[in-house]
Amino acid sequence: MMFMDSLRLRLPLLYSLTILLMLTVTAQACPVEGRDVSQDEVLQMTENGHIEPFPVILEKAREYRSGKLLEAKLDCVNQRYVYEIDMLDHDGQIRALRFDAVTGRHLGLEED
Repeated sequence: MMFMDSLRLRLPLLYSLTILLMLTVTAQACPVEGRDVSQDEVLQMTENGHIEPFPVILEKAREYRSGKLLEAKLDCVNQRYVYEIDMLDHDGQIRALRFDAVTGRHLGLEED
């Protein structure tokens, strides 16, 4: 009997934690594939801690390639937020670096 009372008290807590986890995962997954994310959305997600701030990502990008920053944007790619940073290398090549916005992990480099 005591076991059932204990279980009955813990089930609402377990359900609440499960819902919280689902909401957290949903907030970190991007809803619409291939769309640019607005500056307001980027600011809100950065302030909420859902994505890395752009200066942190830019610093990581400069570890991979030096040069002039041409463009930076946050996209929704494969159901995750991805920073794409276009840099003009010292040799005149444009390089697009990609970083996972949630983890900050480098995803790749493309040369134009």
